[in-house]
Amino acid sequence: ALRAGAAEADLSAAAARARSRAHAVSCGDPQLATAKGRVDDAFAGWLRTPRMTFPGERAAWTANRMRSVGAGWRLQQTSVVGASPVAFGYAGPGETSDLVAVVSFVGRSRPNAARIVLRDPNKVPRAWLAGDGLVPASSRASLWAANVAPAARELLAEGRRSGEVWRFPASAAAALERLDPRETFAVEFHFRDGSVATARFEAGDFAAGRAFLAMGML
Repeated sequence: ALRAGAAEADLSAAAARARSRAHAVSCGDPQLATAKGRVDDAFAGWLRTPRMTFPGERAAWTANRMRSVGAGWRLQQTSVVGASPVAFGYAGPGETSDLVAVVSFVGRSRPNAARIVLRDPNKVPRAWLAGDGLVPASSRASLWAANVAPAARELLAEGRRSGEVWRFPASAAAALERLDPRETFAVEFHFRDGSVATARFEAGDFAAGRAFLAMGML
């Protein structure tokens, strides 16, 4: 709705009305039970959907609920740093997945740290959509990666033979979900010589992609 031009104030008001109505209706209300049955029937087929793409203004999130033994991407958006491909999202073996960034750097040393940078709601409470979309450095929050390891071949971009997987704390997902879908966040890779390589991503329907995955593997 925001990407279609709806005013944020109108959406907030609609959400408030929905919450008010929900609090006023008993869970045992027969009309609610009827509505629930209709919704269950309408979405029965969709619940068996193994893959979905959530398009954005500039980039998309792709989600995959198919069970696999080896490592695989569950929710992914791709970007680049120069000629080096970067993917961000949820990945892991089997039914387990972590919030990660996978990068294959070309022709340079490997980074020694990585972090997600995004709008700090305590400093800028409203969505930042000006300029290139990434909030100024003075108003950013930082979420540092917890560890790094060689990436499984299944997680690498096509044609790449090696790369690193940087794992971020689970709490980072909540911060990303609070962003406006039109906002930009970035993953920065820091090198020992002080240089920084930045991969930009669109917040988009990250929350919807996570909800899709929460329905479980197929």
